[in-house]
Amino acid sequence: MPYNFALAFLLGAITSVPLGAAGQLMIHRFAKSGLRAALPVGLFSALLDAAYCGLGLLGMSLVIDSPALRPLVQGVGLAALLYFGYKSIRHAKEPPKTDPEDGESSVRNSGHRRTAHLKYFSMVLMIAVSNPTLPAFWVNMAGVLRASVLAEAGMWGIISFSAGVGLGSAFCQYAALRLIEHTGVLNTAARRAGLQRISAAGFTLTMGFFAYHFLRGLV
Repeated sequence: MPYNFALAFLLGAITSVPLGAAGQLMIHRFAKSGLRAALPVGLFSALLDAAYCGLGLLGMSLVIDSPALRPLVQGVGLAALLYFGYKSIRHAKEPPKTDPEDGESSVRNSGHRRTAHLKYFSMVLMIAVSNPTLPAFWVNMAGVLRASVLAEAGMWGIISFSAGVGLGSAFCQYAALRLIEHTGVLNTAARRAGLQRISAAGFTLTMGFFAYHFLRGLV
């Protein structure tokens, strides 16, 4: 069991190293509002990694790769995310400022924080369902795992392994934020604005790639 958990942690960290659309969104949020605002985005992404892993291991490929529901969900998610990317690029030239939810502790600011977290959780969820490679990856990876290290695993073993994947992913997201913080990239307003522009452009290009695959699948 400890070996499987360590393997799951390593798998979650490795698969999160190339920061995809959710990682770009997290970095954009970091450049705009700081670590406290960005970290929940990474944690939401890690939670969904664990969920995809668990669904794949439970054999629920019809749930995460349904040919009937996926085009509809992808289409709605891509439209919303492309709009967000467009808005991010438009506003990236504005001086970075602290969001209302990062201000003084109060009932009002607490409400702003909850609203912002809900908004970004919804966005990370849309990124996950819009990614054409994510479901296939976890379905195939689950097949390999069930044929090897998890051949005799029961429900608890699957839950434990999925949690390990999520923790590994969360560790990678946190390490990326700390690395950016310690390199001094955000020391000046100009650098923060530049990082916002780069992350927003990367996010939009990634969503464009997803849209290309989505449209090609409809033809």
